[in-house]
Amino acid sequence: MIPFVALLFFALPMLAGAVVRLMKPDARGLRLLLSFSGAFMLAIVFLHMLPELYEAEGEMIGAWVLAGFLLQVVLEFFSQGIEHGHMHVHAHGRSALPWLTLASLCLHSFAEGMPFADERVAGDTPFLMGVVLHKMPMAIALATVLQRSGTSAFAGWGMLVIFALAAPCGILAGHLSMGFLDGRFLHHMLGLAIGMLLHIGTTIIFESAPEHRFNGARFVAVVLGASLAALSVH
Repeated sequence: MIPFVALLFFALPMLAGAVVRLMKPDARGLRLLLSFSGAFMLAIVFLHMLPELYEAEGEMIGAWVLAGFLLQVVLEFFSQGIEHGHMHVHAHGRSALPWLTLASLCLHSFAEGMPFADERVAGDTPFLMGVVLHKMPMAIALATVLQRSGTSAFAGWGMLVIFALAAPCGILAGHLSMGFLDGRFLHHMLGLAIGMLLHIGTTIIFESAPEHRFNGARFVAVVLGASLAALSVH
């Protein structure tokens, strides 16, 4: 299962690049997908991942969840919100995408990938679905930024490959660290990833609506995402 997850995480950004270049996805459709994915991910975290993680690790895991939340705040200072669908990163001079932005996205993806070195996490279909639903619009946003910022096709695909490798590298690093802290290290990394996802999920729901106002379509997307997540964990 773990090799499949690593391949999936690599393929998503490449697929996103092809979608952006061939189909030019509509911004409104992307916002609806973001609303759906944010609600789905939050519901999975609150109804499934957090209760089980606290049961396994106790209250001290809360420090790792909080650390992940705060780490994502720092990362988004450099990534400018691509993780939750922002597509307005401005190029500096002729450089297409600031390398610091790409590095912050790769660090996010690397940290998110580490818990999937645990076979139980990799085989957790609802959580995997939540992460995939979050990564796809993230990858589309990154591919769109690269295209809009004047990046050459060669450089754009190269940056997507670098980003696509981050999560599989995280899985590899997690596998190499499995014996650390008697196997509890990956639980800590799962807490860190969950904290990051909590920040992204809440931001997605509010920022996917212009001026923080919901319309009917976004409300339906949020309710549908949360409902499907609830059904998937029961």
